[in-house]
Amino acid sequence: MIIPLSSETLSDFFTFFDFTCESDALQAFIGLLRETASHHQNIIHAGYADQTPFGFVSLKITNDVDNIPGLLIEFLYIKPEYRQKMLGGTPRYSFSMLDDVIMLAFELQKIVAINHIFLIPVDENKRAMYLEYGFENIPGSGKNPFEDFMVFNLLSEEII
Repeated sequence: MIIPLSSETLSDFFTFFDFTCESDALQAFIGLLRETASHHQNIIHAGYADQTPFGFVSLKITNDVDNIPGLLIEFLYIKPEYRQKMLGGTPRYSFSMLDDVIMLAFELQKIVAINHIFLIPVDENKRAMYLEYGFENIPGSGKNPFEDFMVFNLLSEEII
């Protein structure tokens, strides 16, 4: 389950995370996401397993991809100890969080006209993971092939 965080609760939430094992660039990017969320430019949603936070996702509405409105996953972070598959063969924590983002997008469709979820994977391993989940590549949509967007179509008959 994901829960949106208010700008007032961001600092408390992030005390549960230790980013020291992550690269300096990733730590700086997470700091930027926290800063932009505190200024209401994106919303950070916390992912919980029982009462324990296991990750977060930064979301905002965009029309950056061919001027088509959609929900943008700016960043999805899973704590290192949760990055493996869950016990019992259930989906990955990242897939569970993506399920929640899609459910949120369906709720948003009742309020605003969005039919797509967009993201740019951080590397080819993540791109393969998102392909496995059901996202599709949009060739030529980024500054270079490594920055091409991926899309999840909310209108697909297979997900309804």
